[in-house]
Amino acid sequence: MTTAAAPLEVSARRRAVRWAVVGALVLALAVVVAWYSAHPPALATSVDTRHASTPVDTPVYVGMYAAPSDRTLSVDGVKVHATANTEVQVAPLLCKGGSLVVTSDPEAFCRELVTPAGERLEPGDSVVVEVKADVPAVVVLDRVRIGYQDGIRAATQQAGVENAIVTVLGR
Repeated sequence: MTTAAAPLEVSARRRAVRWAVVGALVLALAVVVAWYSAHPPALATSVDTRHASTPVDTPVYVGMYAAPSDRTLSVDGVKVHATANTEVQVAPLLCKGGSLVVTSDPEAFCRELVTPAGERLEPGDSVVVEVKADVPAVVVLDRVRIGYQDGIRAATQQAGVENAIVTVLGR
């Protein structure tokens, strides 16, 4: 009986080793896929500074990021950090079908302006920031952060110009 038990024991060991190898390969594949999906290529940035001025109660639109020509991104949201010497209204928008540098008339450059969350950022689109104040102010906009999905990849990354300085002038 001892001779019959020995082959079964070796066979069980081989099965255990096979399952361990298969498990290790599956785990390694899962790690690679997880890393790949969390590390898309960086969005383009520049060291440019945009300058704009507008009278009080008149919004100004500053182009902060132009969509890449080779990618379409599903936007989860856009974050803008603004520093101002008084209370101002700041809103990120998606300029569909166009781009701009600085304007008070975005309809001349954009097919439509929409809230970015849930939209697709396609080639030819851009992210703009609307700035408005009721009193004279100086506003500094930092580089925007875009949360997005690109296929199975997802990230929140800084994008576009380094900053923008907006001066809201008294009347």
